[in-house]
Amino acid sequence: MVFVPISPELSSAFGTPISLRTVPSAATLNPGLERAILARAQRGEANRISNVGGWQSLPDFLDWPEPEIKLFTGEMDRAIQQIAALPAMLARQAEPPRVRYSAYGWANINRPGDYNMFHLHPGNHWSVVYYVATGTLNPDTPMNGRIELRDPRPAATFTRMPGFNSGQPMLIRPQAGMMLVFPAWIEHGVHPFYGEGHRISIAINVALEGAPSP
Repeated sequence: MVFVPISPELSSAFGTPISLRTVPSAATLNPGLERAILARAQRGEANRISNVGGWQSLPDFLDWPEPEIKLFTGEMDRAIQQIAALPAMLARQAEPPRVRYSAYGWANINRPGDYNMFHLHPGNHWSVVYYVATGTLNPDTPMNGRIELRDPRPAATFTRMPGFNSGQPMLIRPQAGMMLVFPAWIEHGVHPFYGEGHRISIAINVALEGAPSP
């Protein structure tokens, strides 16, 4: 457990690391990713795990030959190295070591009414989600297409204190170019998408080398 000192008398504990960033090259990266994903969906290469409706590719996304996949992999690595360096940053180490890992992933297409059930990613350390396209939302549906991360502390729901969000879910409205990284043991799901067009995302499982198995 890591204590994060705030003042000599005040610290934070039991924190959960979350990375949420916008990929700078998204405007040039996403059109190629979208073409590659839609092409495979048209060929019928599909899987089904947590998705209800919609389409999910086989878990070989990182092996696709399109040049945009390599560019995406570089952005993914940047996000993984950043969040994995958090303990070293809190310990004020000058140069956090790079982590080695294995990863695999898949693409998702959600159309109106499609969603992803709440689930975990056992056997992995980090989960990465990247949004290629988000469609046009129906403004009359507030939870439209949001990804929800649930508080991993079950007992936290029993106490509500002013100013603290213990026990409350983290609700994120996706945007094209957004990359989210969180521990793979966090329960998460995606609310139904309602609107025009389609929502395209990429999901990656990351297992750190040399780390205890989750």
